[in-house]
Amino acid sequence: MIPILYEADATSFITNGIARLRDAASVLVTEEKNGVYELTMTYPVDGAHFEDIIPGRIIAVTHDDSGDIQPFDIVSYSKPIDGMATFHAVHISYRQSFLTVTGQNINSLADALDLLATAEPTNPFTYQTDISSNAYLAAADGKPKSVRQLLGGSAGSILDAYGGEYEFDGFTVNLWRKRGQNRDFAVRYGINMTSYQDDTDYLGAFTSCIPFWAGGDAVVIGNKVDSGLTSYNGRDLCVPLDLTDKFETEPSTADLEAEALAYMTSNQSNLPQQNIKIDFLRLQDFSGYEDFQNLMACNLCDTISVVFPKYAMTGTYQIVRTVWNVLENRYQEMELGALQTTLAEALGVSSSAGIIGGGSGGETAADYVSDEGQQTTSTGVWTWREWISGKVEVWYNGTLTLSNTDTAVSGVNRRSEWITLPNNYAFSDLTAIVHGFYSGEWYGCGGKLNANDGATAPFTKIQVMAYRISTAPISSAQNVNIYVCGQIWRGRS
Repeated sequence: MIPILYEADATSFITNGIARLRDAASVLVTEEKNGVYELTMTYPVDGAHFEDIIPGRIIAVTHDDSGDIQPFDIVSYSKPIDGMATFHAVHISYRQSFLTVTGQNINSLADALDLLATAEPTNPFTYQTDISSNAYLAAADGKPKSVRQLLGGSAGSILDAYGGEYEFDGFTVNLWRKRGQNRDFAVRYGINMTSYQDDTDYLGAFTSCIPFWAGGDAVVIGNKVDSGLTSYNGRDLCVPLDLTDKFETEPSTADLEAEALAYMTSNQSNLPQQNIKIDFLRLQDFSGYEDFQNLMACNLCDTISVVFPKYAMTGTYQIVRTVWNVLENRYQEMELGALQTTLAEALGVSSSAGIIGGGSGGETAADYVSDEGQQTTSTGVWTWREWISGKVEVWYNGTLTLSNTDTAVSGVNRRSEWITLPNNYAFSDLTAIVHGFYSGEWYGCGGKLNANDGATAPFTKIQVMAYRISTAPISSAQNVNIYVCGQIWRGRS
């Protein structure tokens, strides 16, 4: 896309504005989950309309492959000796840093969003959410704060109190329970992965804590709470844990300690912060594969699977940072953050980690209700593990018959089958990861959900799909590894 320049007071971005900036040399949009949303543009000082590009005006561009156009306020620029100026712009939602609001005794998300609408000067933003919560908003303490601080820039903020994932869409702020989708897409070493970097940091990991609450002149300090989790170095890593924003009034030491344990187990505090930077080929970027846009597409906050045997790594990851190349209409970089449930052992890549996944943080082998078989050793047999929390993990390693054949489209052949999950399981939500291996040919395999009516739970099936970059037919018998993890809708019937 060619970026478009608008006046500072523009509120609609469907025209050609002041000008189209056709001489732009580079335009990149960086967006992070619940974080940075900014634009960088390089432009020749002798380019057309260069003098019109000034701080305060707006640059409107696409930010992902949906084609959606978003506005960015120009806030700074630099002009080095080589004659290529660099402009820095921030998403228009940053304007909420200069809207101030004062409130207190906020006891629901609905009330919190209503409070934001009262900001001064007049707030042009609207707020939407699919989350319903009556939790206390600690950041609304009667002191003036910017709207952006309340959204997520301070302790006890809306993000802290209610969770979720933000989507900033022009002058609309959406707080979704889950912004992204579970994509039927795998990035595999040797097939479509072109670069890989794994950054793992244990500095913030801990296994025990001294919880405390501070309100006014009162301070409550709990006893040391052990999580029962094992640290990376075998030592007991103890830290002070401030839980002030978790309680509206002074808690008892017992309540404080219970909250501390819940915090450590749900956040798996013993695990490292892991982020993976990858680059990969996306088939929909190539002519002839447009029909596979839905199968291959992935955007910020989506979850995808990554397979890299060299580092014994197979897992499900969320896209937590993207860099979108506006001029080339493609992603230049994606960064993945590890989800709490990994697939390393489930898919047979590594057996050294012990039982993985579980219903919720902190569950161990002693906490499952029942199981059948061994994770991936029972070839050709469905196996499962059901946890106390209501989570279920399901595995299959063997040969499936894919009976439905699609006529080759643009050089791609495809075969699929709806697979009913074993043991009469039905889920309110689930992630399905399918990996396939086709001898001698490039071959991919994906999984997706069936909600019976196509939209809502309970989920009872996944669709296993094989696709081959060839007009040659695909054999109906396919060797696959399947892993499904989800929250149970009902027990066995």
